[in-house]
Amino acid sequence: MFGNANLEIPESGDVTPPSRLLYPVSEVAVLLGISEKQVGRYIERKELRSRKLGRRRLVHRDDIEAFIRDHAAVDAA
Repeated sequence: MFGNANLEIPESGDVTPPSRLLYPVSEVAVLLGISEKQVGRYIERKELRSRKLGRRRLVHRDDIEAFIRDHAAVDAA
């Protein structure tokens, strides 16, 4: 249903995900290299913003970028 054969994984250090605006949790997990369950935990803890659209939980591209930047800063400290 959400599959995208052209899904690109960001290069190391690149915080720009592919050009779509909204991503389902399953694709966010692939982009971040973590499990869907872990993405859900970040959303519950409000470390990763998301929105509901009908029954689907979606994450905006800008929120993915902010999450990557915030966690890269924590890892560097």
